[in-house]
Amino acid sequence: MAAVILNRPVYLLLKSIFIQPGPNSSILLIVFSVILEIFFLFICVILGNNRSQTTVAAAFIYSIICIAEIPVFYFLAVLVYPLINTNDIYETVTQFPQVYYSGLFFINIIIAVSCLCAARWLRAIKVKPPLKLNLLFGLLFILFSLIVMLWWKNIMNILSIPFLPSALLGTLLLGILILSFYIYSKLILFFNVDKTNDNYVQYIPNLSKRELEVIEAILAGNDSYKKLAVALNISTNTVKTHLKHIYQATGAANITALSSLFRGYSPAHP
Repeated sequence: MAAVILNRPVYLLLKSIFIQPGPNSSILLIVFSVILEIFFLFICVILGNNRSQTTVAAAFIYSIICIAEIPVFYFLAVLVYPLINTNDIYETVTQFPQVYYSGLFFINIIIAVSCLCAARWLRAIKVKPPLKLNLLFGLLFILFSLIVMLWWKNIMNILSIPFLPSALLGTLLLGILILSFYIYSKLILFFNVDKTNDNYVQYIPNLSKRELEVIEAILAGNDSYKKLAVALNISTNTVKTHLKHIYQATGAANITALSSLFRGYSPAHP
């Protein structure tokens, strides 16, 4: 979230340093913006434990960044429009820089809330997502945002669309995007429901609540003593003690075997 929120201020800073006014400035600005956003999201993927899910989340956030500005700037333009004699959003932003900076502030709020929703939905998933589903939704999020931007630019050049309907349409597109990610999180569980391993059920009565939390942390991608200690906010020695008892109760030899044995386990699907 920090990387995504810092994206805009860093973008404005580098824009003022490297992008000079000229005939090719618009093209350079678009290319530079896309490269910067991909760079920040790539950092998120590298830092994530589950890189397949993190990649999809990064594609989702990228599309949120691209589309969020549509309703935000147009809603702000609705407030400013009665004070000026223009029906062009870009002219409005030029005449009123405060609209632009206010827009960035609200866009960052939308991005932050979307990140929180995505993280909450992903944390509820304890099974490995199908690769085909990841590819499908990763491409969907990226292509959706690109198509919307191209389509929006074309209709704005052809038609004179009032501010408020434009803002409402942009909000609808943003809602579709967030709903799509929610559907993605539900489809992962749906496609894995028949593939889950129920062999672990017999061991659950022999494990404590804290030991089951250790197993949940392992299934979330924490595959070392250090990562488990950080995730559970306990010491490494305590992690080893819990794992020793879990190994004795289940017969698993190591963390990898334990992860395979309990694949599909979650408090909601014991």
